[in-house]
Order: sequence, then structure tokens, then C-alpha cells
Amino acid sequence: MHTNDGKNEKGEQLLSQELLKESYSPQSEAEKYGLGWSLSSSNIKPARISHSGSISTFQSQQDIVPSSGYSVAVLLNSFTTTFEHAYEISSGVIQLTEGKEPEIKSSIPKMIDLSLGAITLIYLILGIRGIRRSKKWTDKRNQYPAWRFFLRLIPQLIPVVGIGWLLFILPTLKNNSSTTLDAFGLWPAAMFLLAIIFMIGLVLTILRIYYRIRLIRNGRL
Repeated sequence: MHTNDGKNEKGEQLLSQELLKESYSPQSEAEKYGLGWSLSSSNIKPARISHSGSISTFQSQQDIVPSSGYSVAVLLNSFTTTFEHAYEISSGVIQLTEGKEPEIKSSIPKMIDLSLGAITLIYLILGIRGIRRSKKWTDKRNQYPAWRFFLRLIPQLIPVVGIGWLLFILPTLKNNSSTTLDAFGLWPAAMFLLAIIFMIGLVLTILRIYYRIRLIRNGRL
């Protein structure tokens, strides 16, 4: 309809030329935005009229190229906050219609995920090492008074409390429609890292307290 002068596939006039023109025209105090449509910057070639939208599990991009008459619509059942896939796909299709090769950019999300994956692996290895040494860690501090011992637990308790609030409390707050699964869908690598940090911190804390209680029961404190 937008590329057929406001007519549908049957040739029926649904939108007037004036209304179409107004929807593409910048509104007051908005240099690049019409009625739901954005005008491309001067450095974007060819110039296009665009509309996009996204939620945590969906992303869309619509582009109209007035100079060629082509229009492109991209619908994705995923959404990545670090890269606008729908926009880049649409731009690639437009470049093809112009007889050009699509510009292939570096995959920023992949680079971020690989970096987070490496950090997760390192943290997991160190965490398992800490868990295996929990008894030795507790025995080494068997002369500490209770208050000092529990102060030493604070470093691993801070991420447990913070991440626990993020995973289990925040999704239940009023007027928050996002869920923990949504967060894992948006930032899988980051959320997996946080989950590992949470579990290791929780297990470390429980084991160190457990071995402390055993020392008390065995009369070594």
C-alpha cells in the first residue's frame, strides 16, 4: 500500500496521497520523525523511510526506498540488544536492489559472547577449585571468632544477594512484564555467567558454614 500510492492489491484507494505524504513528513520538533515513520540521515544512501519495533523476543524493520520504489520488511523471532539484526538484514537487501554487495560487519554479539564465555569458563574453574578447598579454607580460619569468620563470607555473599535479587525478586515486582527466561533470551552468555557466579557463591557459602559448624561440634573451636 505504501508503495502503491495508498491502494491495496485490488486497486482500492485506502489512504490518500496527502495522508501518505503527511505520515512521511517530519512533525513539529522532530526533524527525522513523521507519523510512525523515521527519515534516514543524510549519510544513509539510498535515502529510506523506516519503521521498526522490538520486544524481548521479537524484532522488526520496515524500509521504503522512494528512489527505487522498493520496500523491505524483516521479521525476526529474536532480539539482540547489542546488534540490530533486522536493520542490517534490511540494509543488505536494499544494497542488493541497488546492484551492490551487502556490507558484512563484524559480529559484535558473537565477540561479546565469546569473551563472556571465556570469563565464565575461568570463573567456573576457579569456583570448582574453591569448592574443593572449602574444608581447608575453613580449617585455616578455625581460630577466627564468629564475627570475623562471617565477615570473610561477605565477598561471595554480595554477588549471591545481588544476582538472586535480579533472578528471583525483580521479575515479580509490580509493572514488570519481563521474566527470568526473557533475560536469558536477551543476554544468554551474560545470564549464564551470572548464574554460575550465583551458584558457586551460594555453594561456597553453604560449605564454609557447614565445615565451621562441624568444627564447633567436634570441639575444635
